[in-house]
Amino acid sequence: MKKTFKMITLSAAAALALSFTGQQFASAAAFKDIHNVQDKEKIIALQNSGLIQGISADLFGPNLNITAAQGVQMIVSALDLNLDTIRFVKEPHATDYFKNANDSAWYAQALIIAGVHGLNLPADLKPGEKLTREEFTYQLIDAMENTNRLPMIKPVVVEYADQDQVKVEYSGALQRALNYGVMQLDNSGKLNPKQEITRAEAAVAISNALAYLNAHPAPDAESGTITATEAVQYIKDAAGEANLQIKIDPNMSVTRESFTSLLINTLQTSGQLPMIKLIPVEIKDNDKIDILNSGAIQTALALKIVKLDQDGSFRPQDGVTSADAAAMVSQVKAILSGKSAK
Repeated sequence: MKKTFKMITLSAAAALALSFTGQQFASAAAFKDIHNVQDKEKIIALQNSGLIQGISADLFGPNLNITAAQGVQMIVSALDLNLDTIRFVKEPHATDYFKNANDSAWYAQALIIAGVHGLNLPADLKPGEKLTREEFTYQLIDAMENTNRLPMIKPVVVEYADQDQVKVEYSGALQRALNYGVMQLDNSGKLNPKQEITRAEAAVAISNALAYLNAHPAPDAESGTITATEAVQYIKDAAGEANLQIKIDPNMSVTRESFTSLLINTLQTSGQLPMIKLIPVEIKDNDKIDILNSGAIQTALALKIVKLDQDGSFRPQDGVTSADAAAMVSQVKAILSGKSAK
């Protein structure tokens, strides 16, 4: 889906405007058209925090539908994703990541940020196309989980009347959205996944997502290293087989080498990985990798499930954080759903 740029020179890209439409902030005046909107106080709070703006100085346009580009900009703004510490060999463009983008459009910076941070968006994303509730929710949950080291949860399966309408690859994220309290069912027990999402609905979902993240702050680097039990949960999530039997010492230390090898071997033995022509890449610290794991690591590198650092090292004995594992699982899911560019 995305091209990765080796980070070398500072990007000269301008700061991203925090808006739905790419316009400059008009005013902090109270919106006059949200009096009858459910959870209007959440919209007001987001406005006061500078995370959203209206369609004019005093109108929010709560019932207007949002486009794919507006949804991406809202997500990267709310999660405070940026390019402040990123360095590139060349100036990035939105079309490096999304072929249908316009590099001079107001949304270009938001798409670059989404691409650089690895958000799981379709490579053929159409910026002006309206987003459905399931599409926006999936994108929001993916961004939440992959840019914050969220604690592992065992979702309580929520049954809803129209779950048969949900796209299969979105179903897990929607279940977690319900568990996180990001989305709620309507009075008839429906999620309305195919319905185009409105500005008000998107804003409330963003508010709920931020509330969840605030209540579940990322652990520090040491405590963020996953346990063997959590490693198994991540791998089962990637493989999509709840009854998969994975043998692992619960007391073992989870390293990049051991986790990558176990993940790849599990996917291969369950027959889920695509056939590829493997061309081994040079790894600077290859001498630190167990020869029995080298094939799995080369496969993971070829499929972009893992990456080498800037000097070409794999760091096999480094611990695996929740963020690392979630990113790897996200890429595996993208590969298995056919959405990841090789």
